[in-house]
Amino acid sequence: MLDILIKNAAIITMDDSRPVINGGCLGILDGKIGFVCSEHDMPRGGEARRIIDARGNIVMPGLINAHAHTAMCVMRGFADDMRLDKWLFEHIFPVEARLSEQAVCAGVRLGIAEMLASGTTSFSDMYFFEPKAAQIVLETGIRANLCNGVIALDESYEFERDRAITEIKELIANWHNAGNGRIKADASIHGEYTSSPWVWRKLHALAAEHGLVTQLHLSETKKEVDECRIRRGGRTPARAFFDEGIFDTPVLAAHGVWLTDEDMDLLAEKRVSIAHCPVSNLKLASGIAKVRQLLERGVNVCLGTDGCASNNSHDLFEEVKLAALLAKGSTLDPTAVPAYQALRMATVNGARAQGRENEIGMLKSGFDADLIMLDAQKANMRPLYDPVSTAVYSARGSEVRLTMVQGRVLYENGEFTTIDIEKTLRDADELAAPIVQGK
Repeated sequence: MLDILIKNAAIITMDDSRPVINGGCLGILDGKIGFVCSEHDMPRGGEARRIIDARGNIVMPGLINAHAHTAMCVMRGFADDMRLDKWLFEHIFPVEARLSEQAVCAGVRLGIAEMLASGTTSFSDMYFFEPKAAQIVLETGIRANLCNGVIALDESYEFERDRAITEIKELIANWHNAGNGRIKADASIHGEYTSSPWVWRKLHALAAEHGLVTQLHLSETKKEVDECRIRRGGRTPARAFFDEGIFDTPVLAAHGVWLTDEDMDLLAEKRVSIAHCPVSNLKLASGIAKVRQLLERGVNVCLGTDGCASNNSHDLFEEVKLAALLAKGSTLDPTAVPAYQALRMATVNGARAQGRENEIGMLKSGFDADLIMLDAQKANMRPLYDPVSTAVYSARGSEVRLTMVQGRVLYENGEFTTIDIEKTLRDADELAAPIVQGK
């Protein structure tokens, strides 16, 4: 007997062999997808402990947020409308220096709640107190790749005593592949401008030893690239990382707004993934990434929200739509990034960037049952001619009716099954907000 049977759905599989199944059904057993097919092709013996009638609604893979600083949602709206350098060094870094463990944990739980309610089932996070974040990920049932970005600005920096390094090692020892594989430890270099090549090489060695993805920020602003060229003998951040061998293991690089043609060729050669963060990049006036050029070179482009201090939302549906529209507008080509390709960035490509391409990102037999259901009965979702187009151009996170990870329902019809949302909101207001405000 199945655990769950979903029937009468418009299913977006993201499997290129059959991307959409209208009038489809999906069977789930032991956290895995047993079958995805039309109602006429459903296997015999389709009894289930729970049947979900999705008539008229869209069922699709859960979205994958490939770049987040989840706990930063406690700084949502705190420092808006500023240049990135002023925003980061004069406002964000000072607040982060005084954030308590309790405040960060409150932010992690709040951010996860927001993600689940808006359709995200997996996220890549770069922040601190990450072993504590891992415990919250375990409790809430979501999926995450976790790391603490190494920042080494001081000449007296000691690698082994850095909190980021001790946290990464703790994640590796105690949390890597925990929660039935839902939690993964990643290595992380915050960015070219916040550390030195010898530090990168040590991080790379750690990643290589344990088979980790390395998260980093890359060419987010023109200023970052210009100053790197001065520091590194004319080299860009991408070239500097390439020359030091950092791209020889899997890398998930956020932003990639100011990449040169040579940079893009290097990323394609080394199979580096780029987490495109269009909302954050526009809000901070960093620029517009050359997504079509990256895709044409075969670079794996996925999507991220960045932190809520530079986005104000974890709603990945905003990123999907904006990624498609920016590519069209910046190239004056309405075919630059079609709807299916934009949605692929938030699903299939995100899974590949996280090293989870054989687990999630598609609704396919044998894959984990990480999926969401969109309410297509709302006025903004009708008529429903093309489920993919509707999901990309019409849907918002508020259309999510159900969120499931490994066959476990975590959010349904406005209710959380693993999160006390009232306490979560209260903790953010009482434990975090006063610290952010310096009270």
